[in-house]
Amino acid sequence: MSQTAVARRYAQALFSAKGGDASAVRSAYGELLDIYRAEPALREAMVSPRIAAAEKERVLSRLMPDAPPVLQSFLRLVFERRREAEIEAIYEEYCLIADARSGEAEAVIETAVPLAEGDIERMHQALERRFGQKLRVSHAINEALLGGVRVRVGDRLLDDTVAARVRRVRRMLLSESELGGQA
Repeated sequence: MSQTAVARRYAQALFSAKGGDASAVRSAYGELLDIYRAEPALREAMVSPRIAAAEKERVLSRLMPDAPPVLQSFLRLVFERRREAEIEAIYEEYCLIADARSGEAEAVIETAVPLAEGDIERMHQALERRFGQKLRVSHAINEALLGGVRVRVGDRLLDDTVAARVRRVRRMLLSESELGGQA
């Protein structure tokens, strides 16, 4: 079974678990992953087959004592089944499931330069109107874009960067020149 299929099954099980408030589980799981990603030594220890599942559980209970019990039980199961390597993929799948059920989605706005908070809020509102759903918006700086904006909402991409505009103009010019040399 592929890693994605395993992650999806585990995420579905966590989402379906009784006693789990999806937003609280998502928040606690996300906070754990922030620590997990920031600490290479922790990440190595969590995926190490030499460290017993019980020891991993103790470390997690110290890292997240206020996490929802359903999440703590779920992570215990993940350790017992030796699926630690899928912790991040499970979270990503969990977020997709939660978003689909709530009608929300994640939107990432990429620009080459920082945007003012008011600009982000106006884009947020425009994107919600365009996609017809509630969005959680984050802003990322990507200097490689040079200019313009790129927005990703789920698997949809709006690309209005300088490079995308140049590609569109190039395609248009090439198609016109093929149709009769009008360039």
